[in-house]
Amino acid sequence: MTSKIVEQLKTGRIKNVVPFGSKNLPEPPYIVVKPESDPLGRGRAYRIIVHMSPGQNIFLEDYVRNDISVLLDDFAATTRNGNYNKIYTEQEYDDIIIQNDDKTISMGRIFLLPSKIF
Repeated sequence: MTSKIVEQLKTGRIKNVVPFGSKNLPEPPYIVVKPESDPLGRGRAYRIIVHMSPGQNIFLEDYVRNDISVLLDDFAATTRNGNYNKIYTEQEYDDIIIQNDDKTISMGRIFLLPSKIF
């Protein structure tokens, strides 16, 4: 599902989108898609981390809160294994981080791929 989320995010205004663990990061602005364990055990979480140049705080927050919603709210895709998956918005946002190794500022947001029916 990570690659499908990467593809979907590339259709937005920020075209530089990579999966977590990529060896070479693009120039800002860029997005990293990081799969994580859901701390509540509901399934797989995907943290979408947007990186921008310092001073772009307003654009960063607007992009994370608005653009990503348009691109990923209730996004569904068939994975390479033939599974149909749908992710759901979590109303959880990270604070802006200003001390990244590549001198960018960043902010993240969580989406959930449930593995249980509630």
